[in-house]
Amino acid sequence: MQSRPPARQLTPTRARELDESYFAMMNPSPILPRAEVVSKQATKVTALSAKLEWKIEQFERLMKLSKNGQNLISKQFGCPEATVVSWELHVYPNGKRDEDATNVSFFLRQVGLARGEEPIMTEFQIYALNKENQRVSVCRDTKDFTNQQGRGKFQVSREKMNNAIRSDGSLMLVCEVEYFPPGAKMSVETAEDASFMQESEENAVRDANREMWLKELFTDCVIQVGGKQIKAHKCILGQHSEVFRTMFTTETMVEAKGGIIDIKDCKYEPVYAMVNYIYTNAFELDETCAEDVLHVADKYAVFPLKEKCEKCLASQLTLKNFFSILVVADIYSAEILKNACARFFFENQKNITHSAEWKQMKPLRPFLLIEIMEAAFDIGASDCPVSSSFTTIEAVEEPRQSRKRVRSYGLRPRRDHSLSPPLNRRKYEKSVIAPQ
Repeated sequence: MQSRPPARQLTPTRARELDESYFAMMNPSPILPRAEVVSKQATKVTALSAKLEWKIEQFERLMKLSKNGQNLISKQFGCPEATVVSWELHVYPNGKRDEDATNVSFFLRQVGLARGEEPIMTEFQIYALNKENQRVSVCRDTKDFTNQQGRGKFQVSREKMNNAIRSDGSLMLVCEVEYFPPGAKMSVETAEDASFMQESEENAVRDANREMWLKELFTDCVIQVGGKQIKAHKCILGQHSEVFRTMFTTETMVEAKGGIIDIKDCKYEPVYAMVNYIYTNAFELDETCAEDVLHVADKYAVFPLKEKCEKCLASQLTLKNFFSILVVADIYSAEILKNACARFFFENQKNITHSAEWKQMKPLRPFLLIEIMEAAFDIGASDCPVSSSFTTIEAVEEPRQSRKRVRSYGLRPRRDHSLSPPLNRRKYEKSVIAPQ
């Protein structure tokens, strides 16, 4: 039988330790609050915007009778807060160059800054309003402008411009530009609490809109598409889309009378994605249907959604789908996507120009290939000021060989536009782009 260990003697020191431990256990010390200091700051930036509304009479005849290279120039326009920046819009009814004939060319020129001043980055869009006051998109892009510099040369076919002609034969052009004024200072200031509450308030409004939409509370219009219905509110749709706004404010239109929007050329899923974006600003998009949503966003002029679709398609660019995505960018005047295609061409020009798809595209869309090559040359010049992948030492020493190399691409513009790829990219890939 084991003996017990000797008991520990209770010394005065040990007794004091036990008393302190018991007291601490019975009377725990309160947790002191943590001092937290939040520095709330804000940078206030104000962008300027200017808008031109230009009515060109008898434009339908101008497209037929104007000489190639003959242009119309708008009066200068700008913003009173920055008088040093002025803009002009140039229109060539029969194209600027020989290869542009049968197209309408558009240029935006900055004429205000003095020479040597820093260029200003500008976002701009040009569109026409047809006889039903619906937008016919010409271009939407972001570029930097210096003094007397014209940017663009956006080509629009006569067929598309004919759809923009109004009942009296005139063309109503609208050009919107947005930019930061030269010399603008961006300072950091102490922000009020209300400014930081703005985002949470906007989220609360979106949540309320979404709940009202999903529960179909106070809906006053119906979108019929693909055998299904989407109930909505006229005020919400009209707030985010000029197309819907025109539908509901034009008394003679069926949509204004009955509140029924019958969509026959789109699928249900992309239309639902557009309405969901309008109500919630949520962009939950399956990559396989980005093109379909782009079509719907372009048709109903929901431009923030269109830009997101363009960026989504740009992230999917590969050698296999380059030509089909390029055609999509051209069909919908998707400048963000087209610029991404130009960048992709610049980085992969050898593989692209030696492919079978390149040979198939040359007789179908020669002007598009020329445009994308010119844009790629510009990218090469800006990225590599001394030399680019298009301008090698051999090309400088032997210009004749260089010319032969460019001519071997076979990009001689043809004026027969009877051949054009189908609108749907996936069908186009199977019929034209797919390797034999």
